[in-house]
Amino acid sequence: MRKICPHCKGKNIARLVWGLPTCKFLEEMDKEENKGKYQLRGCCVSSNDPDYCCNDCGEEF
Repeated sequence: MRKICPHCKGKNIARLVWGLPTCKFLEEMDKEENKGKYQLRGCCVSSNDPDYCCNDCGEEF
């Protein structure tokens, strides 16, 4: 199912990645076909962190 931004109704959504990524993940993230699909976040993870971010308006949800 494709995610839709609750703020602007945009469909250009990135998955937020929390914690320390592996080198392999960073290499995959740099590939052209993965541009804009992921955004890195901090290492401090809580139980209510957002999972997605709208690349158009910046809304995290």
